[in-house]
Amino acid sequence: MMEKNICPIGSTLDYFNRKWIFCILSNIFRGMKHFSEFKKANPTISNHILAETLRYMEENGLIIKTVIDEGPKLKTEYSLTEKGRKTNRILYEITSYYFNELNFVGYEDSQKENILKEYKNAFGIE
Repeated sequence: MMEKNICPIGSTLDYFNRKWIFCILSNIFRGMKHFSEFKKANPTISNHILAETLRYMEENGLIIKTVIDEGPKLKTEYSLTEKGRKTNRILYEITSYYFNELNFVGYEDSQKENILKEYKNAFGIE
C-alpha cells in the first residue's frame, strides 16, 4: 500500500479556504438564516463576497439554500446540512481558543464564561 503524504489539518483548512465560512456557520448555528442577517452580523464583508461564500458553502455541502415563495417576492433561507452541523466542535474550539488564548478585546473571566456558555448551547455541545 502506498502512503500518501497528506496532512489532514492542511487539507481541512484548504476545504474551509474562505475567510467568512466559519463566521457564517456560527451565525446559522445561532439562528440566522437570511443574507441580510449574515451581512448585519459581519458588516465588513461585501455583498459580493458574502454571495460567493454562501454559494461555495452550498456547493460543498455545508448548507442548503431554500427559496420560499411569499406572494409578490421570494425569500431565501439558509440552513445547515449534516456535514455543516458537524462543524460545531471545530467552531466551539476556535471560539474557546479566541477567548482563552487570544482575547483581543480584553473580556473579563465572567464575560468569557457567559459567552462561551452561549456558544456551547448554540453549537449543541454537551
